[in-house]
Amino acid sequence: MTFRKFLMGLLDASVKIAFVVVVVMLISKYSKIAYDYGYHIFNQSAVSSGTGRSVTFTVRDGDSADTIADNMAGVGLITDKRLFKLQERFSEYHGMEKAGTYELSTAMTPEEMLAIMAGGDEESEGADDKASEPDSNEEQDQPMPIEEEDAGEEETDGD
Repeated sequence: MTFRKFLMGLLDASVKIAFVVVVVMLISKYSKIAYDYGYHIFNQSAVSSGTGRSVTFTVRDGDSADTIADNMAGVGLITDKRLFKLQERFSEYHGMEKAGTYELSTAMTPEEMLAIMAGGDEESEGADDKASEPDSNEEQDQPMPIEEEDAGEEETDGD
C-alpha cells in the first residue's frame, strides 16, 4: 500500500507540474500575441515602403469596419484584418468612414487611409489653406492701422 500511495503521489505531482507548465506556456504565447497587437495598433506601418502601389478603393453606403477590412485585405492595402479593425476602433475616425471611391496607396498607414475615408484629410488641408491665406477684408484692414501708426511716428520725429 505504501508503494501504491507513493505512485499516486508521484502521478498527482506530475499532473500538477504538467498543468502549471501548460498554463505558463499559454500565458507566454498569448502575452506575446497581445503585445504585438498592442504595439502595432499604436505604431502603424504601411504594407510597402517607398511610393507603394496605388489602389482605387470603394466604400459602399452602410459598409462596416469588418467589411472595409475584408475588402482592403482583398486588394492588398492591409495585411491583417483583425489588426485593422482594432486600429479603426481606437482611431479618432471610428465609425466615420464615408461612402465613396478613394485613391489609396500601399505606402499609407491604416490611420492615413482612415483619415481619407472619413474625409478628415481633405477637410484639414482646406482648413490649413484658409488659415495661411488671409481674407481680402483682413488684408485691407491690417495695413491701414500700421501705415497710420508709421505716419504718426514720422510726424513726431520731424517736430
